[in-house]
Amino acid sequence: MDEKVYVNVTSHNASEYQFFSSGVKHFKISSTQQIPQECVNGFQSPSLEFGSAFTYVIRKQDTGCPELHMFEDIPPNTVNMALQIPQYFLLTCGEVVFSVTGLEFSYSQAPSNMKSVLQAGWLLTVAVGNIIVLIIAGAGQISEQWAEYILFAALLLAVCVIFAIMALSYTYINPAEIEAQFDNEDEKKNLEKMHIHSTTAPVSQTQM
Repeated sequence: MDEKVYVNVTSHNASEYQFFSSGVKHFKISSTQQIPQECVNGFQSPSLEFGSAFTYVIRKQDTGCPELHMFEDIPPNTVNMALQIPQYFLLTCGEVVFSVTGLEFSYSQAPSNMKSVLQAGWLLTVAVGNIIVLIIAGAGQISEQWAEYILFAALLLAVCVIFAIMALSYTYINPAEIEAQFDNEDEKKNLEKMHIHSTTAPVSQTQM
């Protein structure tokens, strides 16, 4: 078939799968056993489309002529793979907007001694989300793929509603003011230390 040869295919045995480009293919059956001249040994495949897989079963008729039966193992793709590009683009944009702003918000709003803990908590939520996906996709009883996507979309919608309610009662903290407050406290401590050193009388040492 299409200049590809299947060799040493014994009776009641199968050859290896081979890949072909799309389109109609012509193939010829040859055998060590004598095929009558009046038999047709050249055949034509249907139009092979991307993603499809076929199995051909060759049988010998009573007349000695080969008889071909075709089975479609995997149907061809009906949706172009390029349609995934807008979806991945939107997912990437959403991930960039959510991840970057979320990390910046958690870092800027956390106290100085809790910034690393908040970053670890953010990564922990990502891990918990992945575990939920594994439980639903692996151990769940949802057989249809679209129903699984609807469930994930519903969970995200519920999280958005919860975050919106929490945001209404949140008091935003200006990071610049917090840093300025810490700087003022450090300056006061330094001034107090300098004042203590300046008011303390020097201790004289006498030779024994």
